[in-house]
Amino acid sequence: MGAVIKGKIIDHLYQKPIEEAVITMSSSTVSRLVDIAQVTNEMGDFIWKDLAPGPYQIIVVAEGYKTKELQVNLKLNEEQDIFIEM
Repeated sequence: MGAVIKGKIIDHLYQKPIEEAVITMSSSTVSRLVDIAQVTNEMGDFIWKDLAPGPYQIIVVAEGYKTKELQVNLKLNEEQDIFIEM
């Protein structure tokens, strides 16, 4: 079992979930990525499972919002929850 990144994307002004935001993950040090891109569900939730440890860059794009970028550094079998306001 690998590391996990899960989270929620919301509108910062109205505090409501952003549905169908596109989230892309990349890493220059990890050779295998699982579900490199995905779309948030109706609650603004997303999850990546079985990830190798290391640094990841996450880019979030949603229609009508400014693109958001963040860095996450995963440890072996770690589960990170991230909350992104757009």
